[in-house]
Amino acid sequence: MSTQKYGHLIKPLSNAGISGRERSPEAKKFMGPGNADVIVWPNGRDHLEGLAVNFSWGFYTGLGEWHPGMDPHMHTYPECLIYVGLDPSNIEYLGGEMQYCLGRELEVYTFDKPTVIIAPKGLPHCPAITKKVTDPKGYSFSIISLGAEPNSTWMGDGIDEEEFNKMQELAEKNGMKVPMKSSIGKKRIKYSEDTVTHGNKYARYVKPLKSPSNTPGPGNPDQSVWLFGRDLEGIDLNFSWGYYSKPGSWDKGEGLHYHPVDEVLMFVGLDPKDIEYLGAEIEIDMGMEKEKHVFNTPTSVILPAGTVHGSINVKSVEKPYGVYLISLGPEHTTISVK
Repeated sequence: MSTQKYGHLIKPLSNAGISGRERSPEAKKFMGPGNADVIVWPNGRDHLEGLAVNFSWGFYTGLGEWHPGMDPHMHTYPECLIYVGLDPSNIEYLGGEMQYCLGRELEVYTFDKPTVIIAPKGLPHCPAITKKVTDPKGYSFSIISLGAEPNSTWMGDGIDEEEFNKMQELAEKNGMKVPMKSSIGKKRIKYSEDTVTHGNKYARYVKPLKSPSNTPGPGNPDQSVWLFGRDLEGIDLNFSWGYYSKPGSWDKGEGLHYHPVDEVLMFVGLDPKDIEYLGAEIEIDMGMEKEKHVFNTPTSVILPAGTVHGSINVKSVEKPYGVYLISLGPEHTTISVK
């Protein structure tokens, strides 16, 4: 069967480009020692069919600040910053210790369990600092941002606008893609051990990922969590994260259905040595035609509102893998098609 009609909705994550361990001097100015070893970052503008979302998936083993001298920063959209571990047998294990600041007050939070941080539109956040890595494999970090075009306003006092613009120009000349639209804020914020504060003004934005949920179907997750708009301080998002290791259907073959809001399924591997390895073969039916699509590498399945599709069928599993289900509404609604 031809896959032409719906093929544009099934995309390898590597289509967005992979930022690897080898970086130019310009890239290293953006990416401090605690930042990703390797990362993919598809966005709605370039890779996700215009959906109002951008998403990252990366592996982390380094210690220290992620953007030295540049943080904190803010965005024109809300986002969730999600820290998860790489042990598929324990969804409540992170494998590291993080420090994170929220607000102009640089209110500091530390955690060593899987956690989601909610950054509302316009709220300064970061520096993010990796204090410890206790798992030899490291951990993973993802961003779910409710904007098709990534953008940031950097507010740290460690870099001026002229130097920042020069960094971007040099990076582009050296062939480094800089997909995020960036600017320097007018009001600068100095980060140091003396300027951080210790309170609970923003504590509601820091939430542990716990209370694993189980769902029907042999191919469904071994362990998963699902947070809704009510859990995420009212933003128009619900998402689930889970570890998968078994073949079979996700919903016991309940058939074609659609969702009234945009949705993306992100299938990711758990091997930090190879971000292009998934560890499973996945099949999905698309449209009333039940057009079959099969993939075995990390992939985004893009489901604009109203797109009819069938259940996920996990054809085979070589190694456990992970899935983010990202739904652009506060609740998750499924409408069956007879």
